[in-house]
Amino acid sequence: MYYVLKKIAFIPLLAILLSSCQQSLAPDVPPTPLPLLPPEAMEQSPSEIENGVWNTNDVDVSYIQTDKKLISFTFDDSPSRLSENLLVAFARFNELNPDCKATATIFYNGYKFDATTTHLLHGAYALGFELGNHSYSHYNLTTLSKAELEEEIRATDRLLEKVDNKPYHLFRAPFGNINELVKETVSVPILNWSIDTLDWQGKSADEIYESIYTNRFDGAIVLMHDGYQNTVDAVKRLLPDLKADGYQVVSVSALAKMHNCTMKQGSVYIRLRKQA
Repeated sequence: MYYVLKKIAFIPLLAILLSSCQQSLAPDVPPTPLPLLPPEAMEQSPSEIENGVWNTNDVDVSYIQTDKKLISFTFDDSPSRLSENLLVAFARFNELNPDCKATATIFYNGYKFDATTTHLLHGAYALGFELGNHSYSHYNLTTLSKAELEEEIRATDRLLEKVDNKPYHLFRAPFGNINELVKETVSVPILNWSIDTLDWQGKSADEIYESIYTNRFDGAIVLMHDGYQNTVDAVKRLLPDLKADGYQVVSVSALAKMHNCTMKQGSVYIRLRKQA
């Protein structure tokens, strides 16, 4: 499947995203505890992992320019009331820049999924975004048991699978809190970051922009959050400015594939520099 929409498909999708901005999303509510699955219900051999290595064979990189420096944008705590705005920002940039189409990785919390948010995930996937797992409940995972950890991860994987047909997804721990038990339990690579925008602290669009543009490098992984208009406004400026500086914004798995980086299950990554 070609990850980024062809121009003929762009206008209908953009219209859907724009019209969805008028929908009223349910407010965030604290998640209820998850029921634990019996051990036999836990799948042990993810198809995306081969001998402990994340498989990027099916990741489409045909739209990525080989002469570009690459940087990965990631967004936590999705979906949100402003997810549409973020998707539209990418969609509009891609329509105007078919030679340098941008994608990203969005990390989702399962407890935020309901009938009013499903269209946001399908929209992101249609635009070529990579869907990532940010746990179900957004708890501090270092306080949970192994069984609780497994279900926090699998519950969101099962929801994401309904959109992208993939049983496993790259993982980011809430707050970046990781201990040995988390690393032992997570059966996919764990993503941290090399550039933290701190956008959740109420940073202005200018501050978010500067934190990324000033610290940019080939192979960087940028942490942002879904749900902040200042983040969306910074992204609108960053996409064309990074292109002008010779960069292309891509998803984490695309970055790994283009840079020939091997990502292993349970290992933590903050950057993916180009390998020989």
